[in-house]
Amino acid sequence: MIIAIVLYGSAYIAEVVRGGLKEVPQGLVEAVKALGLGGRHIWFRIQLPLALRTIILPLGNQWIFIMKATTIGVAIGFSDLFMLVSTSITQSGQTLELIGILMATFLAINYSVAQAVNWLNARMQLKAH
Repeated sequence: MIIAIVLYGSAYIAEVVRGGLKEVPQGLVEAVKALGLGGRHIWFRIQLPLALRTIILPLGNQWIFIMKATTIGVAIGFSDLFMLVSTSITQSGQTLELIGILMATFLAINYSVAQAVNWLNARMQLKAH
């Protein structure tokens, strides 16, 4: 399961990054080269900022998917939390309440990842004046 999640996630992320870099207009890069900027300046001041605008949202969705995929295999992700809830269920018998707490924890983690990606996306948006 680890191999499948890593291969799928890395291939998806690589494709998102490749697509984001291809999204930068080649004419813009050529125009910056004509102004005399070097390769490093072109990369950090033109290509990377423009590519990040198209990369951030799909990358955030992939991070959330990876969080969900690893929680499916409890042995891989969040095993300590699951074992704590499992032990508490065995000792107290309050299954519904503790499963609700477990679900709320996973929801809070996914929601915080989504909010961080939305904040980053809002910071990367072009400002219209």
